[in-house]
Amino acid sequence: MRIKQGIIFNIILLLAALLPRLALFVAMPPLPEKILTPLNDSTDYDFLAQEILKGRYCAPSGEPTAFRPPLYPAFLAVIYFFAGTQNLKAVAIAQVFLGVLNAFLCLWTTRQMTGSRLAAWLAALGAALYPAFILQAVQILSEDFSRMLFLASLYFLFGGIESKKPRLIYLSGIFFGLSVLNKSVFLGALPFIIVWVYCYWNGLRREKFKIALIYFTCPILLFVGAWTIRNAAISGGKFIPVSTNYPITFAHGVTRFSYYANLWYGRERLMPVPDNYQELTQMRFYRGVREELEIGNNYAYQARRFMRDNKRFMVVLTIRKAIHFWSPFIRNTRWAEAAAFLSMAPVLLLGWIGIIRGFIIKDNRMRKYSILALMAALPVTLPYALSQPDVRYRVGTIEIILLMFAGWALYGIIQRFHLQRVSASSGQGLPANHGGSGRIAKA
Repeated sequence: MRIKQGIIFNIILLLAALLPRLALFVAMPPLPEKILTPLNDSTDYDFLAQEILKGRYCAPSGEPTAFRPPLYPAFLAVIYFFAGTQNLKAVAIAQVFLGVLNAFLCLWTTRQMTGSRLAAWLAALGAALYPAFILQAVQILSEDFSRMLFLASLYFLFGGIESKKPRLIYLSGIFFGLSVLNKSVFLGALPFIIVWVYCYWNGLRREKFKIALIYFTCPILLFVGAWTIRNAAISGGKFIPVSTNYPITFAHGVTRFSYYANLWYGRERLMPVPDNYQELTQMRFYRGVREELEIGNNYAYQARRFMRDNKRFMVVLTIRKAIHFWSPFIRNTRWAEAAAFLSMAPVLLLGWIGIIRGFIIKDNRMRKYSILALMAALPVTLPYALSQPDVRYRVGTIEIILLMFAGWALYGIIQRFHLQRVSASSGQGLPANHGGSGRIAKA
């Protein structure tokens, strides 16, 4: 009976993930003339994918570049190789199936995390039907691909911790290293996750060091180190772990958001924001890695100087940006803003309830995963809070963790309601251990 239920749910999940994405693809197919426009991230990725097919990774000037992390352009290059250059429809179809895979990865990972089928099913259905995830299927951006890599890393990490299988930790390290080469912001969470692996691997101290530093960390260092060596070779020995993008993004964020904040604070409190917004908007990688570093560092220096001169203002602004990063608010058309709020607000609320609940209940299994959620979420938040707190970046990186915990929180609410009904029908009070007891807990 349980096997039959599992098969039925898998079919439902497959259709729930596949059909909305296919419908969106039919309604809004990605067309090069609409997407590959100047000053667009998608245009950069497309250009670099074509460069990879030529056997190089260069800027339009012909000089080597490190402006964009390499993995998503490589993903596009593989699709272009088989389906034709600038075949964005083929890319979107591939990302439709990535969305389906992500829903099932969410199912399996949440089951490993919680031990509950019901919590896993709720989280997976949320991932399948989440509007922000569906919309990203037809965008030529790295978010869908990033989510798959990060989920795969979590899946093997949780499996390795629960089953005590070192090879799964090794696979987790491989996928986390690939995640960094796709979204360099994950690099900030790496030291904390290494500590987490050490603390929660069940073994002697020597074995803990071996698992955390060799099985998990070495594959990451292999991937990131190889790309860092390549970047040093093309830049005259400069240390560039993944890309040269962040100084520009940081300066852009300080300029843009300080400018708007000045408008909010009023003309009488207008401050000398660095006048580089238009320049930074048009800055890409046209001249190669050496000028990427020179220009990026120059603008970042201006931004840091502005921050030093306006410390109190920048503290308030950074806090506001961090809050916005974790909010359900976007700036778009009215219907898009309403849809984002109605879908994101419940996930954010239930996700954080789930994380906090993991610390409150007497369940060491969930407490360790709540700790991991914070260790992943907070280091990823800081770079965006200091630069550009676009909600899209949260959706493309750590939103999936919130969905997993939201599924578990909703499962807890259902479980509590079920136990209240059982106790009411039997004329007894609520069982003392209501966090994980009762027949529904085995679902």
